[in-house]
Amino acid sequence: MRAILILGLATVLLGGGCSKPDMPSVVGQGKFHDITQVRRGMSPNEVERIMGSRFKTIFEEGIQGMEGGNYIWEFPEGRVYFGFDGVTRVQPF
Repeated sequence: MRAILILGLATVLLGGGCSKPDMPSVVGQGKFHDITQVRRGMSPNEVERIMGSRFKTIFEEGIQGMEGGNYIWEFPEGRVYFGFDGVTRVQPF
C-alpha cells in the first residue's frame, strides 16, 4: 500500500501533469455561433438562441427599448441591427 502511494506521488511530481488540450472554436460559419444564420425579421429571442448571450448593446433608441425601439447588438462575430419588426440587417466582421 505504501509503495503504491509513493509511486503515485512520484508520478505526479516527476511527470509534470497533463497539458490542457486546445479547445476548438465554436464561432464562425457552420459552427455553433453562426451569424450567417440570423435572418431579417427575427426576434431578439431567436437571435439570442442562435448567437448566445455574449452581446453588448451599443446603440439604443426609442421609449420601449428592446420591446420596440431601434438598437444594435454587437457579438464577437459581427453586429445585428434591430428595428420595430425585428432584425433589419446583419453586419459580419
